[in-house]
Amino acid sequence: MPSKKLENFSRRNPQVAPYVQKLADYIRWLSEQGIEELVPRVAAVQLSISEADTLGLLSVFQDAGLVEPRYQLVCKPTGSVLGSYRSLKEIPDEIECNVCGKKHDAEDLRVDLVFKITQGRAADAAA
Repeated sequence: MPSKKLENFSRRNPQVAPYVQKLADYIRWLSEQGIEELVPRVAAVQLSISEADTLGLLSVFQDAGLVEPRYQLVCKPTGSVLGSYRSLKEIPDEIECNVCGKKHDAEDLRVDLVFKITQGRAADAAA
C-alpha cells in the first residue's frame, strides 16, 4: 500500500480494501502510461463500482496526497478543454475558445471534475 493513510483506511474498512488496491493499481497504470489525470466515471468502470463510490475512494486518495481535484472548463460546441483550475473560485466568468473562436460564459461551458495524479507519489501507488 502506498501510504499509511490508505493502509489504515483499508484495515478499518476491510469490505472496501480490494477497491482501494484496485484504484491504487489503476493509478499506477495510468502514471506508467504517461496519463496525468484520472476521470472518475472511467475509474468507476475500471473498478466496477458506482461513480459516487469512486469519488468517495478518490477523496481518501486525495487525503493521502496521491491525487488532486481539478475542474476543467470544456467548450460545449467543440468539446475542447479551455482550462484546468484547482478550485471553482478560480474559474473565470468568461473565457475564449481557440478552437471555435468564441468567448464563452457559464451557459456555453461544461465543468468536468478530474483528478490530477500527483507525480512521484503515484509511481508508488501500488508498490
